[in-house]
Amino acid sequence: MQETVQTDILIVGAGGAAARAAYEAKRSEPGLNVTIVTEGKWGTGGSTVWVASETLGINAPLNAAGDGDTDEIFLDDILKTGLGLAEPSLARIIAREASERILELIDLGVDFDQKQGRILQRKLSGCTKARSLAQGGRTGVSILAALKKAALKSGVDVLEDIRVLDLIHRDGEVYGASGLKAGRQVDISAKAVVLASGGAGAIFPRHINHPSLRGDGFAMAYRAGAHLTNMEFFQIGPGIVFPKFPFIIHSHMWNFCPRLRNSLGKEFLEDYIPEGITKDDVLSLKSMSFPFSVRTHARYLDISIAKEILAGRGTPNGGVVFDVNHVAEDRLKEKAPITYQTFLKHGVDLCRDSIEIAPLVQNFNGGIKIDEHAATTVPGLFAVGEVSGGVHGADRPGGNNLTDCQVFGYRGGRAAAAMAAERTVKKIDGVKEIQSASRGARKKNETVKAAIGRALMVVRHQQALEDLLDQIAVGRSQAEETDTETENFLLVAEILARSALFRQESRGIHYREDFPETDAGFEKATVVREDESGKMVCSL
Repeated sequence: MQETVQTDILIVGAGGAAARAAYEAKRSEPGLNVTIVTEGKWGTGGSTVWVASETLGINAPLNAAGDGDTDEIFLDDILKTGLGLAEPSLARIIAREASERILELIDLGVDFDQKQGRILQRKLSGCTKARSLAQGGRTGVSILAALKKAALKSGVDVLEDIRVLDLIHRDGEVYGASGLKAGRQVDISAKAVVLASGGAGAIFPRHINHPSLRGDGFAMAYRAGAHLTNMEFFQIGPGIVFPKFPFIIHSHMWNFCPRLRNSLGKEFLEDYIPEGITKDDVLSLKSMSFPFSVRTHARYLDISIAKEILAGRGTPNGGVVFDVNHVAEDRLKEKAPITYQTFLKHGVDLCRDSIEIAPLVQNFNGGIKIDEHAATTVPGLFAVGEVSGGVHGADRPGGNNLTDCQVFGYRGGRAAAAMAAERTVKKIDGVKEIQSASRGARKKNETVKAAIGRALMVVRHQQALEDLLDQIAVGRSQAEETDTETENFLLVAEILARSALFRQESRGIHYREDFPETDAGFEKATVVREDESGKMVCSL
């Protein structure tokens, strides 16, 4: 059974980038039909509403702290932190337009934290000025709520409970998308499609992502002919594996000088720190940056945890033991109140109990290559938010991901509306049938997922990456029938593996143990595409 729906502008996604794109598309072309399609209920999925930390920031050079922040300083921070791989034209747009997009959110009702009647801006990793705004750990929840209300009021339509798995494309152009709703195929024709479907953290054994973020957007765009860029760069940082709830360890938790022990009870961090650097140096730097990066000495903490687990000295939950039992209760409550109370709600008193942590995938820097209007290399297809690529480089300033969603959500929504106003819909007869994976197929995919966990986390090496590619090939050969869900999963895994294998150096959040130094010859963004023979090609 197939159902056909028609709209003018289709937005695929459930988070802040999707909501902004839908709102702006409708605002710019009120006479066009704008439809958001979400896998679950709108407002419950995607990264934007995933509360898993003490604070979640969004950057803009408003200079509320009075430290002299400007657009140009912001741009310089983006390019320096990107280590030569952030596209300058896109970075410039982020720096120049962030403040206006933030002020619009405030007008829509987002109530950012204040201090003495002024907006409070904090300094995050990769930022030389205090430019991050937040509402505790619920910043994204507030942003999405405000945009959703505005979008619905403006007349945006919503299709819920549809998992989009493929794009409808003809003669090198995109004209819609296909998804599944309760096992039934739904084909949606559109004059313009905006992908805002997030990253692919959920294909990893360990991640801090909403379960809907499986990389379907990457896979369907690649099949339609789009180019992807910087796919080896995704953020990984320490988070909770026991007790089992989504939460990351960052900021003040590292200033408390926690004890880290393996399954043998041994404190191991100093075993991995080279001479001339102290444990206090490493922990202090880690307090300024959640994700792993080779940019600073904080890297030794992430590497030490990863290596202990890979060596078989992890806990039965796949982590290492973490405790701050030596810290006074009043200090914990003062410096990390959300973290302290969150754990208390889950039956853990950080003053007395230990927890277990491991490296978890958080956020993708790479994605579908876009231009200044969020257009991809395929006519009719736009990409915004985490699914897009080029805005961020080998690393990014903390707080820039939400900014990206708002700046390019704005641009992508308006550009899609402008295209749709001039474009006619193509008839979509004969659309390819799509299928979800069977229980047996999902079980087989777990073998590949385990190989992903060994090859693509903090410590990467040629042998593990080649083993992963072998497992992907076996997965394809064993498939009784090619379902779209498995096809997407294996395709995304291959894109990530080939990108990481191609970059034979260590840069930013990509660490090759067999190529530990940064190579000036690789100071270019990688591009992944399908060539004329159907082969996946990586290039600079």
